[in-house]
Amino acid sequence: MVHYHRLILYFDGASRNNPHGPAACGWVLYEMDRCGADSYNSIASGSDYLGYNVSNNQAEYQGLINGLDYLDNNCISCHGLYVRGDAEIVIRQMEGEYNVNSPNIRPYYNEAQDSLNEVDCNFSNFRHVPRDKNWEADQLANDAIRRALCTGGGYSSSSSDSSDDSFY
Repeated sequence: MVHYHRLILYFDGASRNNPHGPAACGWVLYEMDRCGADSYNSIASGSDYLGYNVSNNQAEYQGLINGLDYLDNNCISCHGLYVRGDAEIVIRQMEGEYNVNSPNIRPYYNEAQDSLNEVDCNFSNFRHVPRDKNWEADQLANDAIRRALCTGGGYSSSSSDSSDDSFY
């Protein structure tokens, strides 16, 4: 198991012609430095093409789920997990500030909560950030859509930026 003191997970989703698609999601994982910045060490990133008839909120949740699942599947633990996204509704729902009323969103919310519970961390913190602070996850989601449309099929990617891939 790889352990970090503090990690930052950025996530995003994109749905063109919302909610009729095409849609995709992206996420980026950083180690937080001593000052609380995310530029210290990029650990991994990923994106997935989700197809058509996926709403932007569903795509946002899927980006969060995929990032959390990456942590769990790769045995990455941390003292603190700081989750950042530009989808205020997702952040507020995960914090418990907003109810999840949509039957289309409830399964995504439940899966995100389950995935969060599987991550080995002492605490998690969710924060809404402006779109320009979430540019990398946004770019990954939009690139996945572009690649899928150019190739006529699905696209999925995750990468580790670690020089030692034995943990992944």
